[in-house]
Amino acid sequence: MSDLLVTQFGAPDAPECNLETARVIIIPAPLEYSVCYRKGTRYGPQAILNASSQMELYDEELVCCPIESGVYTCSPLSYSGMNHAMALQTTGDAVRAVLERQQLPFTLGGEHSLSAAVIAAVYERYPDVTVVHIDAHGDLRDIFEGTPLSHACIERRVVDMGIPLLEIGVRSFSSEEAKFLQTKPDVAIVWAYQMAKGSATIPWHRLSSHTYVTIDLDVFDPSEMPAVGTPEPGGLSWYQVLDLFHEICRRTTIVGMDVVELCPLEGQIQADFLAAKLVYKMISYRFFHQ
Repeated sequence: MSDLLVTQFGAPDAPECNLETARVIIIPAPLEYSVCYRKGTRYGPQAILNASSQMELYDEELVCCPIESGVYTCSPLSYSGMNHAMALQTTGDAVRAVLERQQLPFTLGGEHSLSAAVIAAVYERYPDVTVVHIDAHGDLRDIFEGTPLSHACIERRVVDMGIPLLEIGVRSFSSEEAKFLQTKPDVAIVWAYQMAKGSATIPWHRLSSHTYVTIDLDVFDPSEMPAVGTPEPGGLSWYQVLDLFHEICRRTTIVGMDVVELCPLEGQIQADFLAAKLVYKMISYRFFHQ
């Protein structure tokens, strides 16, 4: 991995911002406990921060510098000596602290299992929240490889909490999940093949006034995003994902976000840069979509 160590998203050109006055708090969460194929998610948050140092901060689409909205980057969470459950609790508590200050938490993963703990924290504050899950996988298994805390189980835990769920871009699903889906009318899935054929109808009416958005980077086609643990073919494009997120911002208030599952590849920095640019565009649309 690179020896570059950027500590502030968008540095060195990002304006100084302190913890108390920021509108967005970035939480680097280098979580890696249940990865089951190619490993490396623990290096993802730092790779995103490093790549962010090479971005231009002016947005030609929005005609402004969205970083000026106030973005503060926390020190990476430490999971030293913790088991998986303790690490998830630590991650959720970090998000609770942000929400208590009435700021927007943006968690950088790390493996996707962190999202269930983060969503639980958001749900405590916004009990009407809907989750939009943009991912190649359904993540609706009850238990995977012996644990209900797996990255493959996060949305099952969300459904267990009673939170409405909209999944977009899914193209890898198990028979167990298919059977479960038949029993859960509060879960809607827009399949990647439907989007590719132009036959997808996204049920935007399911969104509530508050929404949490989680994006697993493997939702992108591997030709654009190869640096993930399970690069599924037939994925979404850069502009498809941006259009989805922009539409979400237009229809609801996003109260929490994460981008997860970057597994940096030595010598393939385009993936790190895509992830960093995605984070920035999400912040940009959240505050300047109009």
